[in-house]
Amino acid sequence: LQLQGSGVARAIICDHKSKRDPPSTMAESTTNADDEIPSAMKRLVVTSPGNGESVADVTVEAITVPTPTPASGEVLVKVAAAPVNASDYGSWYKSKPSSYPMTIGKEGCGVVVATGGGLTTFRCPVGTKVGFVCADSEQGSYSEYVVLNAVTGVFPMPDDVPVEDCASFMVNPYTAVGILDTAAQEGSTKAIVHTAAASQLGQMLNKLAHMKGMQIINVVRREEQKELLEKIGAKHVVVTSGEEEKWKAELKEKVKELGATCAFDAVSGDMTGHVMDCMPNRGTVYLYGGLAGKVGNIDPSDLIYRKKKLKSFYLTNWINGGGGMKMVPRMLSAGRVVNSGLKSPDGWCRTRFQDTVMERAHEDIVKLLGSGTTNKKLRIRFDKSEEYLKVWGEGEVDR
Repeated sequence: LQLQGSGVARAIICDHKSKRDPPSTMAESTTNADDEIPSAMKRLVVTSPGNGESVADVTVEAITVPTPTPASGEVLVKVAAAPVNASDYGSWYKSKPSSYPMTIGKEGCGVVVATGGGLTTFRCPVGTKVGFVCADSEQGSYSEYVVLNAVTGVFPMPDDVPVEDCASFMVNPYTAVGILDTAAQEGSTKAIVHTAAASQLGQMLNKLAHMKGMQIINVVRREEQKELLEKIGAKHVVVTSGEEEKWKAELKEKVKELGATCAFDAVSGDMTGHVMDCMPNRGTVYLYGGLAGKVGNIDPSDLIYRKKKLKSFYLTNWINGGGGMKMVPRMLSAGRVVNSGLKSPDGWCRTRFQDTVMERAHEDIVKLLGSGTTNKKLRIRFDKSEEYLKVWGEGEVDR
């Protein structure tokens, strides 16, 4: 608890930044695992945005860099796997020229192989399976090794779960927990509306809401997405591919029937205005994604006279809300919920992965985006080579 006042309270999602000009060998204060730690490693970086229009245009290279050395209070993690999230690749082709070469990847998982010593590293000794969040601009999770703050950067994972299956432990699961918590704080404890609902996050949200006795009114684009959600138990799905008047009437009826006063929109564009139009007076639409670009189609009367609200939901802000005294118990509680969902094969936050390796990552990301990402999550395996794909194939892994 002595740690919560400064480091943890600033942002549990941000790892501690320290100057890292590593020597050729591990510092004497570091405790090493049995495996020899190399002096150099591979890291994926974006070296050019190309014409700045899409992920396909960027240049991604595997570069050789010195293996980082943990300072006091830090641990060195050998990365097993890292997921490719939608929040990862948007900046690859939209950033200013000075951002390149750009380290990439925000979360991942692996095993602690060395520590820099210090009291805080006792929570993650060598050999500990961890998930991690890598917000440091000097390194990204798409690396063979990363150095992280032992308090704010790493999260111990269940011992009985293969470490590679914890690759998506943070962004989607904690967002699902945060969305339902935010809705409850707004008084929408019976039901919420969720757009882009067939995503991995949307599926997690349905499973978690069921456990908590809440209903999700799912908004999707296609009938096959409705079928996918119904297979996992979703009872309320609205498909927007038909006539606008009809699907909005259906959505309004479900909102009224189930008593939803909050909506969470990952689509943006005109969808935000459509959803707001379907919400009751004094209802709230939380925007947390921008798949369709800038928000539009909002009736000013909804905001002025019907007192509806448009707010943002951002995971980091939810984590940090209320300062350290509230954040620490919030994260401890969320961590228990997430870890429990990782333990069983049908756990609420287990993810269906499609594996790739460092050498193929960019090519496979482009392929996945071109074929549609519904019910698909790419996982980069840093503990495997291209031979792994040749032997085991490139199909989905139900984890």
